[in-house]
Amino acid sequence: MSDLNNPVASGQPTERLIGRRSIPAGDARSVIIRQRCDAPIEEVWSACTDPNRINRWFIEPKGDLRQGGTFDLPGNAHGDILRCEPPRLLTLSWIYGDKPDSEVELRLSEDGSGTLLELEHATVSDLMLIEVAVGWEMALDFLSMFLRGDLPGVPVPEDAAEEFEPSPEMMRIAQERGQTWAALVNSGS
Repeated sequence: MSDLNNPVASGQPTERLIGRRSIPAGDARSVIIRQRCDAPIEEVWSACTDPNRINRWFIEPKGDLRQGGTFDLPGNAHGDILRCEPPRLLTLSWIYGDKPDSEVELRLSEDGSGTLLELEHATVSDLMLIEVAVGWEMALDFLSMFLRGDLPGVPVPEDAAEEFEPSPEMMRIAQERGQTWAALVNSGS
């Protein structure tokens, strides 16, 4: 089941889906977010995989950033780089605190002069589905802003997550998205 709603910060419609797949932790449900980016596939890939660009819109990864290597997002998640097929596919194990291990997959495909971005986060914990869905959707808003040149060209400070205070508008958007995702998750898809 999907929900294609009005354009958000990306300026493009966001498609939300609930899927199922097997991951090493077991049978999982997944959230899938699809958006079109107004940038060539190589540009989107670079923004999502180059640490010196990721840190402009997300948390800068540390580690051995190659297939078979590991990554660490300080103050967030860590895991293994399971597959890396530039510029189309990146699959990561995703370990966040004491939550069950999950898996994140980024899939890119050419879409005219732009790129279709599909992010899937699979977990064995239904309790995490809404949380990761809203978090990823908000992060993809920042990616879209970065690709449009609407974010400062400076790295996000490492302690930014600790100091970040969401605006009332961001809180409202997160709450609305949480309700939308909850309806999808609870629909039995």
